[in-house]
Amino acid sequence: MMHYHILAADYDGTLAKDGIVADSTVEALRRLRDSGRKVLLVTGRRLEPVLDLFPDVSLFDLIVAENGALLFDPESGEETLLADPPPPEFVDTLRQRGVDRLETGRCIVATWQPFETISLEVIQAFGLDLQIIFNKDAVMLLPSGVNKATGLAKALHSLGYSPHNAVSVGDAENDAAMMRSCSVAVAVENALPSVKEMADIVLSKPRGEGVEELIDRIIQSDLAELRERPDRQLAIGSTLSGQPFSIPGYGDSVLVTGGPGGGKSRFAISVMETLTERGEQCCVIDPEGDYQGLDESVALGTADRAPEIEEVIGVLEQPDDHCIVSFFGIKKDDRPEYFNKLFRALAELRSRTGRPHWIIVDEAHYAAPKAWQPAEMWSGEELAGFLFLTAYHDQISPAVMEHVDWIISIAKEPQQAIQQCCEIMGEDLPDFHPPEDSRDHRALAWRRGDGRPQWFSRLSPRSGGGQRHQHSYYEGDMDEDLQFVFRGPDDELSLSTANLKEFIKTAKGVDDGTWTHHLRRHDYSSWFRDIIRDDDLAAAIEDIERTQDLTPEKSRELIADHIHERFKPQW
Repeated sequence: MMHYHILAADYDGTLAKDGIVADSTVEALRRLRDSGRKVLLVTGRRLEPVLDLFPDVSLFDLIVAENGALLFDPESGEETLLADPPPPEFVDTLRQRGVDRLETGRCIVATWQPFETISLEVIQAFGLDLQIIFNKDAVMLLPSGVNKATGLAKALHSLGYSPHNAVSVGDAENDAAMMRSCSVAVAVENALPSVKEMADIVLSKPRGEGVEELIDRIIQSDLAELRERPDRQLAIGSTLSGQPFSIPGYGDSVLVTGGPGGGKSRFAISVMETLTERGEQCCVIDPEGDYQGLDESVALGTADRAPEIEEVIGVLEQPDDHCIVSFFGIKKDDRPEYFNKLFRALAELRSRTGRPHWIIVDEAHYAAPKAWQPAEMWSGEELAGFLFLTAYHDQISPAVMEHVDWIISIAKEPQQAIQQCCEIMGEDLPDFHPPEDSRDHRALAWRRGDGRPQWFSRLSPRSGGGQRHQHSYYEGDMDEDLQFVFRGPDDELSLSTANLKEFIKTAKGVDDGTWTHHLRRHDYSSWFRDIIRDDDLAAAIEDIERTQDLTPEKSRELIADHIHERFKPQW
């Protein structure tokens, strides 16, 4: 799947030589457009000279002119001013002070060295919030905060693209901000030394020839050679020696497995927090309420209603919005069909925009179960950037196992899960080795084809880790081996409770002897500690179990109050 969808190019000294773009460069731009990508021109020039000099402006999806102050749509002819122009008296005063080489646009006031000193004096005399930007010998006067990066950001947002899917190419000082704002910064051979120093790629040819070289590389490989570079990695933890442990930032798929309650969702939340901090868009399939309430995300779906596919895509059309898709209102048997429809819609959006950059699927054995045949139509390319989480890797679709690139095991004995996954995938077993220290480590990562897995320490979520299976535990259907069973002192009962709501209801219905039997054995606090994995609630319930003078009715009431306060959804 294509990752780089946008090329943002400077004009003078990059596309053009002495104001003219060569025919071969025009043809290269056309080939880039034909590959399904967008081309943006980002120039310090005023708009009119560009239109006069370059007759093929229709090749550009948008033009950012005046160094970020003006946005122009070549197809519609619509202009959007992105900053307020200075007052006419300001320009008049510059001319009166002897600045005779002066050009004015919709917003920009441009001159040449050595008139920057006079320009600064006039700016200060008027008390204007203007900045001076240099482009080699050119001097541009613009409102503070306006530059090629801000103009490009407006252009990308209007088209629905992220700078993480953009490549920028330039040659001069005023290109630096634009280049830093994009995922890949490229300098032509004739670029200033400072621009080359900050670039990810320095081309071997100057100006248009260099841009042609870049376009060929984008079309041929989508710049795949950058994917394994350290600065392109996604940190998911730290090695035992304290160094960052990372996976490629895009292009791979990941399966996270381990026993129930082992910390897979917390791990996923920490990854999501890292991605959102980087400005990369996430979509989370949330079957059990773990991700509700996370910052900077839009949650869709309730216990009574599944979100419409169009709602999800509508949120994700905005590059800065992240979406939490709740499956809680969807019956488990209906989840694979719903997920398949969502998968197809997400694949279309990603093919068009490169977003969302990562899709996190929790409890993946519900969304993509082993017997779900439509999953066989999913391609490895479409599964790139997916992070699947499941405690039951033997119950997940073979299509996922066939294409997954990483297995991350979070368990008491993580080697076992990786070994089982290798057997399912038909892969040779890697060379397992003990941790380099004597501590108990429960996170092990293996990349398909690697001979040796890597022990690592997980990152902790900064948000506190979401709401641990809140909705599912309260009124969903827990797996049978996780349910609390009222058995009584003589083991004559077998009353299973599918969720916490049923636990409270059944607790009210059982006789006092049965209730007290489990209370005195501390079965309730043990269940909340070992199965529900809520140590705080388990401690509160254990205090109730230790209190001898409570009636059965009062202890029931107190425990029910704690459960309601902790788990009852606020819908």
